Amino acid sequence: MNSRRAALALFAAASLLAAATARAESAAQVFARSCSPCHGKDGHPSPVFEQQGVKNFTDPAWQKGISDAQIEKTIHEGKKGTMMASFDKQLSPQEIKALVAYLRKLGSPKK
Repeated sequence: MNSRRAALALFAAASLLAAATARAESAAQVFARSCSPCHGKDGHPSPVFEQQGVKNFTDPAWQKGISDAQIEKTIHEGKKGTMMASFDKQLSPQEIKALVAYLRKLGSPKK
């Protein structure tokens, strides 16, 4: 009986890991499709876009100066007077949360 419980626990852990990996992949795909045209494939916009105010997600000062809730709100609503459009109709709440986590990873130091 204990080996069966252990096997079930191992299966559950593997399933959670697979789901987390799938979310990370889908967030990367969402970023590539919806964000990278302006913010760059690695989160660093081209100099032309950066001069126009497009945020650099790899910038530690930007990462430190904004909350997850603020990022979510910007993705939901866009920012009037800027190039940032609302993605409320294109992305689900789960995709937006996954995207915020992905943006945080772009700001992590590379090893």
